[in-house]
Amino acid sequence: MARRRARIEPQGKDEDVRLMAGMITAGVVTIVLIASMLIAPPADVGPEEGSLAPDFVADAYTGSTWEEVRLSELYDGRLIYINFLDTDCPYCWEEGEELSQMHEAFKDDVRFINVMVSLEISGHDSSRAEVEAFRDKTSFGDNENNGDGCYSGRKNCAERPGDPHTWTYVDDLSNSIAKDWDLPGTPFSVILDSSGTVIWNQAQPENHPSGEDVGNALARFLGGN
Repeated sequence: MARRRARIEPQGKDEDVRLMAGMITAGVVTIVLIASMLIAPPADVGPEEGSLAPDFVADAYTGSTWEEVRLSELYDGRLIYINFLDTDCPYCWEEGEELSQMHEAFKDDVRFINVMVSLEISGHDSSRAEVEAFRDKTSFGDNENNGDGCYSGRKNCAERPGDPHTWTYVDDLSNSIAKDWDLPGTPFSVILDSSGTVIWNQAQPENHPSGEDVGNALARFLGGN
């Protein structure tokens, strides 16, 4: 008696169908993601609250040498406090002590950065040597009001109020960063969150609790009163 031949079923058809379906699905997802990236508006960049802070590359002094830094590479998980100063500004001279006190209170949770500008005002003619002396409280100039030194050349930088500062000082004596940040004058303060978004701008008091200064703002953002 003849043997019935076993029926041979085609192999792999279901697997091929599943593979093809997976490839189609992956392609659709990729197209959707690319379309979303192209359609989504870019993040606003600027000094205004809610915007991504303008990035910059500049030389910075940390107590020994000047080295190039990029703002966005300084983000380390803490809040960022950016303070614009001019070594010849009388108000900045007085702010030296307040900065020392705030740094002592918040340094574990806030990264301090001073951006040093040279305002286009008579008697304001700063230099890197003057910036170093202002930061470190070392001798530069005298008290003879002869244009040599800090405070519009009226004071020896070593007499600045407050302790020597130990944080980063950025050289913007050309005022290029100041222009990107719409600097209205000095001293001027801005706070960024840990990802670089502006969360407090001194020029927008209408967004803050009445009478709030930068010290109160830092305390508020860190969960204080």
